[in-house]
Amino acid sequence: MRKLKFNIYVCGMSDKTFTKQIMIYRPINTTTKIFSEEDLRELGITYVSDLVENIKRDHAMRDVLGEWGLENINTKTIYIQHQKYLLGLLDNKTIEEIFDYFNSENLKFAYFIVGGASIHNETSYRFTVHPDEDIHRHMPHVHVSKDDVEIRYSLETLQPIDSLVNPHRRDNKKIIIPFLKKNQKKLLGFWQLYMDGYVSPEITQEGQQFYVES
Repeated sequence: MRKLKFNIYVCGMSDKTFTKQIMIYRPINTTTKIFSEEDLRELGITYVSDLVENIKRDHAMRDVLGEWGLENINTKTIYIQHQKYLLGLLDNKTIEEIFDYFNSENLKFAYFIVGGASIHNETSYRFTVHPDEDIHRHMPHVHVSKDDVEIRYSLETLQPIDSLVNPHRRDNKKIIIPFLKKNQKKLLGFWQLYMDGYVSPEITQEGQQFYVES
């Protein structure tokens, strides 16, 4: 029987992160609620939004969420824990649809309450798949950013779509193109996930994953 696990992670300042790849503080406290398929049916939980509303009504979960968590938890701020990634949602999906999409008998959802100072101290290139702009909606590409300069690269040709300026022009052949060649399959996978309604993380050239909470 399928099961769904919803985790609330409370993360404070720490020298360690959620995993070696994910740049979020390691949790100091985790509260979990588990739903079976029967539970979901009896509670009338069909969509992810229904799941969120159930979590917000649960007394134990409310205590952990606190006022800030109750105000901010929604379908856009929770993640699906898939393999070594946390995937967000572009739109409100049915639970059954997500089970089927990932071909899994066990789904894990996560919500993070991150306290303390930011751990976002990384300065190398970041690679992000988010084809929001309509003109490039159906052109697989990745946004490559550093020092507030962002250039789009095709994931088919691995060549820049925009005109190169520094630092990209300087590092194009030495850093960016080798990274794209090595990670083309992964980034195309992120593109497909995005087109299917799932938001992938930003990736650095060192392989670290960045999320809003970082």
